[in-house]
Amino acid sequence: MLRTFQPLSRVTGDLVGDWDRVPAGLVAPYRAMVAAMERAGVGTGGRPPVWAWHGELRLIDAMLLFDAEHELSRGFATVEFDAPAELVVESDYGRWNDFLAASLEGRECAWDLGPVVGEPVQVCLPYVRASWVREVRPLPTGGWDRLDPAAAV
Repeated sequence: MLRTFQPLSRVTGDLVGDWDRVPAGLVAPYRAMVAAMERAGVGTGGRPPVWAWHGELRLIDAMLLFDAEHELSRGFATVEFDAPAELVVESDYGRWNDFLAASLEGRECAWDLGPVVGEPVQVCLPYVRASWVREVRPLPTGGWDRLDPAAAV
């Protein structure tokens, strides 16, 4: 079982990455992920990956990835789905975040998929077919100060 956070407006059909949705500062690291996926035998057709995770996701995970007031308040959902194993590329989330931070700070940092440690496990896919989706659960759009960030989503 895989899970991804997506804007509600995007969960109407197949999900594919779009470079227009990638902030300028993240283009280079995302291109590094696309290259790593290609080396692992999973082509994205030149598009950025769709990010997802194995394992339990909590509200705090969404709050760390997206700004609650300016992004999550517009409507996001946890999308739970299955995908063919040959399209799933696992990577270590901690190592990815170290690479991402170095990239954003302008520091040189080598990165490759490497072994996966801990959960949730970050995975990247070239797309998510609507037919793979098991459930879509909308996330809260407000009241962040009263919510339990440890709650499963």
